[in-house]
Amino acid sequence: MLHLLKLELKKINNYRPFQVMAILYLIALPASLLVTKSLPEDVGLFFGSEGFYTFPNVWRYLGYIGNWIGFFFLGFMGVLSITSEYGNKTLRQNIITGLSRKDYFFAKVIFIAAVSLAATVYYFLVGVGIGFVHADPFYFDVFTQNLNYIPRFFLMCFGYMSLGLLMGTLVRRTGFAIFLFLAYGVFIESILRGIHLYYTEHRSCLFYPVNAMEDLTPIPFPDMANGMIKEMEFNPFLSPTEAIITTSIYIAFFLFGVYQLLMKRDL
Repeated sequence: MLHLLKLELKKINNYRPFQVMAILYLIALPASLLVTKSLPEDVGLFFGSEGFYTFPNVWRYLGYIGNWIGFFFLGFMGVLSITSEYGNKTLRQNIITGLSRKDYFFAKVIFIAAVSLAATVYYFLVGVGIGFVHADPFYFDVFTQNLNYIPRFFLMCFGYMSLGLLMGTLVRRTGFAIFLFLAYGVFIESILRGIHLYYTEHRSCLFYPVNAMEDLTPIPFPDMANGMIKEMEFNPFLSPTEAIITTSIYIAFFLFGVYQLLMKRDL
């Protein structure tokens, strides 16, 4: 397992687009939360008296922001991790030099899991840093609230990277694969969900892959908005358990699709 991970890390060592995506993720995650300091004070109070930066709110707001950042940057990394292989002919070279297709598949899975874990550790460190700076005073029991966002954040990252890996394996060309990934996540799924809701008027329209991943770390509504949601015909968000189970199923489906394509298609 470690050998396969080392092989993947060597491949991206000098691959500039992947490095750019990683650096942008590192910058954007804390910056996107801290930029809210420029919002008017009454807007911050609307979202809770504790604000955006103190425990336990920081896990929720940073998780929601990280969801959008993860979709773009980590999803793109998932695409690049496989399309770069097709473009540079390294996939075929790996097979010729003795790596089986199954080993190659597991190397990709291990790699995106490692990147997702690293992104989650960074989310934790940023949350701890921002929370401690704004904690006055600090209470350990408050710090530990909402820590369940951490494993959910990892699953979200792994889900976006798995979807990106599938798109890249399916299309092979970087530009088209990224376009397809963006088009599905931003437009196509929303249209499908709208049609689904129009004809069924049922909350089954929530169980689409990108929506399930988004609901792992959903937008943190203030108490007033939560009260309005409870009065609606059905909750427009999946529960954490529903989001975890649904995302896990989709990840298995995405990776199975990648496996089948790698096993059966000409390289």
